[in-house]
Amino acid sequence: MDITLWLAYIGVITVLIAIPGPSSLLITLHGYKYGIKKANNTIIGNLLGSLVLMGGSSLGIGVILTSSTFLFSIAKYIGASYLLYLGIKTLLYAKSKKLSPLEDIIDNATSLSLLKQGFLTGLSNPKDLLFFAALFPTFLSADASLYFQLSVLMFTWLSIDYGLKLIYLLLGKKLNIQFSTTNLLVLFNQITGGIFISFAMLLVVSSRE
Repeated sequence: MDITLWLAYIGVITVLIAIPGPSSLLITLHGYKYGIKKANNTIIGNLLGSLVLMGGSSLGIGVILTSSTFLFSIAKYIGASYLLYLGIKTLLYAKSKKLSPLEDIIDNATSLSLLKQGFLTGLSNPKDLLFFAALFPTFLSADASLYFQLSVLMFTWLSIDYGLKLIYLLLGKKLNIQFSTTNLLVLFNQITGGIFISFAMLLVVSSRE
């Protein structure tokens, strides 16, 4: 793979990944609530979700969704439904814990459940599938092995994605250290729950373009 093309790819995806979205928000929330070690499972799950989407794009699923309005709509509504569920769950959880000790709020999630949430959030937006399908061909060369180049692009994405998501996790941990009170944690849950619901609504009303 041409080094110049690869460096350009790094620059593009670094900017794109750094833009906050549902995954970054979830990781920040989990960093706040559970700390670095435990919330790292959310990042790993999210990366696995991205890997599935990248693999799907490489196999041509993105082309299928692009050509079928019905399939795209189904995928979009499934993703929006999960984000809506996540938002409502976060809001209800915050309301139910208003009078509970802080320890009860932060210690009731397993590593597997965080991994699952990260994975499902990574899969929740079908536009990511189309994004990978549209982005990868731009940085492919006809002079090298297609599978090798795709492997490089995917591994590079996952590496940069992990590094940037780790920053969001550390941000959440920093917030926890400075504002660890039950009321502030409840408020943080309420805000993030509302944002998740907003993302779901935006996904539903967004166009295919």
